[in-house]
Amino acid sequence: MGLNCLFFIFVGRYTLNLKIMKIPEQYLPVMPYLIIKDAKAFTTFMADVFGATEQELVLRDEHLIMHGELKMGDAVIMYADATEKFGERPAGMFIYVESVDDIYKNAMSKGVKSLMLPTKMEYGYTAGFEDNWGNQWWIVEP
Repeated sequence: MGLNCLFFIFVGRYTLNLKIMKIPEQYLPVMPYLIIKDAKAFTTFMADVFGATEQELVLRDEHLIMHGELKMGDAVIMYADATEKFGERPAGMFIYVESVDDIYKNAMSKGVKSLMLPTKMEYGYTAGFEDNWGNQWWIVEP
């Protein structure tokens, strides 16, 4: 069983008992799912910038990813290539990192768009950037 204690998520009027749901160990109760163009390049970007590792990869054909999973610590980001049926769906993500300066510099070297230079805020040292797929990353060193 993936969770050792009882968790509840409140979704509108509904409560989900996650212990009863028996979420697989490799997953968390909430995970982003990105539908993007050129998902293979996204896989490389995530490995280079964040050190993400591939947990699962299902190919539609030799060029398109039908379903991929990238692991970052305990977190999983699911993603796939956009199709006519499922158009692009980028996201904004808040992520704790060990070094904002290192991640930000590494991301900038990949040609991303800066949204906020590294800055000390009341919640931690933070920066923001938008990747080439339209995803916004808000990195924070607590």
